[in-house]
Amino acid sequence: MVNILNAKIPSSHSRFDDNVTPKIDIQNEILKLLKIKPHTPTELANHFHQTREQFSKSHIYPLRDSKKIEKVNGSHYYQLAKQKNTILTIQKQLRSESDIFKTELFKNWTRKNHAKFEHNNQTRFARIVLGFVTPKFKIHPDDITKENWKEIIPSMVDALIEVANYEVVDGEPNWSNRQAIRHALKYGLGIDISKDEGIELRISGQKPKEKSSDLHITPEQITQAKKLLLKHYSIEDYLKFGVKTWTFVRPSTVYLIELAKMEFIDQLVEYVEDTDGVKLTDEKVVAYAKFRGDKIYSYVRRICHIEVHENKTHDDFDKYILDSEFVEPLEQFYNTRVSRGKKYLFWEDNDTKFESKTYDRILTSSVARDNKFFKKILSMIGFKKSDFGIYFRANYGFRHFGIQMWLIATDYNYNLVSEMSHEGTETLKKWYGKRTQKDFQRKIKGVIMN
Repeated sequence: MVNILNAKIPSSHSRFDDNVTPKIDIQNEILKLLKIKPHTPTELANHFHQTREQFSKSHIYPLRDSKKIEKVNGSHYYQLAKQKNTILTIQKQLRSESDIFKTELFKNWTRKNHAKFEHNNQTRFARIVLGFVTPKFKIHPDDITKENWKEIIPSMVDALIEVANYEVVDGEPNWSNRQAIRHALKYGLGIDISKDEGIELRISGQKPKEKSSDLHITPEQITQAKKLLLKHYSIEDYLKFGVKTWTFVRPSTVYLIELAKMEFIDQLVEYVEDTDGVKLTDEKVVAYAKFRGDKIYSYVRRICHIEVHENKTHDDFDKYILDSEFVEPLEQFYNTRVSRGKKYLFWEDNDTKFESKTYDRILTSSVARDNKFFKKILSMIGFKKSDFGIYFRANYGFRHFGIQMWLIATDYNYNLVSEMSHEGTETLKKWYGKRTQKDFQRKIKGVIMN
């Protein structure tokens, strides 16, 4: 995004002046520059006409280690110690200084839409008109007018389709690009696009189909994944797979899990066996069996309880991991993290402040890495891109996997499972909780039609 914000229309001046500062004054000069606003190591190195690597070793790192400067969470920017910049305040400042955001279209857009993440649409549209998406299409935003927009949009769409690295549906760009274009027209130019115009121009407001609400992972696939991860990858990747599946938290939330909110418990499990040897653990069934004097079986299992806070909804949920093949190594990993004085299960920096407005940006690279990595793993255990709808977002697949796993285990007890993830059952049923074909067939075995 920084490249977009630094792009000039046209480029007319450098970011800094051409003064060369004597070496003895460099660190003092850095502090003066940071007092004005945060800078990246590259920007500072360029200012002093040095390479970033050598400049960082000679000046940035010593200042950081002496606690005179610190990194802004989730960014490459440095600020003076105890300043309170965030990636959002930096981006806001960059937008105010950027040539493209000074154009009339973008000024109108910013004035008319104050949505929390609207800057994502603005940045996406800026990439398009600046030629960052494809050099075959580039235009000054203010050259798009109420009079000519219908002539320009087809060329823009054609250029986007030509470089699309996703499945093109109905000849349209993906949802994110369409939204950016529609918002630019609506808020930048004041044009309300009719449904027919949107379809004709291939920028319809039709949302992509969601992933199948019965998307699930089989026990056999989980076993495959376990073997694959243990043999070829790190224990952290193995545990992350387990935690993501069993807790079905949102992609970024897995990094917000605090060790202080975890506990490992010995749980007594009592059960009876039916005539087919199936273990029945329902409390009422076990109680009745005790009343009849039937044989009761029992064992103790180690389980993990995690209290999770979902920043998106500001809700706390209790999560449980019952699989001993995950619980045992997870407890060892937990103990190691605690002994090292760590705060989070999978995040290294104890000082990171995961605030509701910034946590998703801090975790962008980690979440992207997970999606790429687990997309590969899921493909290796039998999943196809088409299983996930238009976009193969492995991270969100885990949310489906976990909810379906718990629903199947509880005979689709929506009320119970919703307590671990949603305020009610409506969203759970609509987007995650459709019965699998196998389970539906099991349920209708006893149905007799006259």
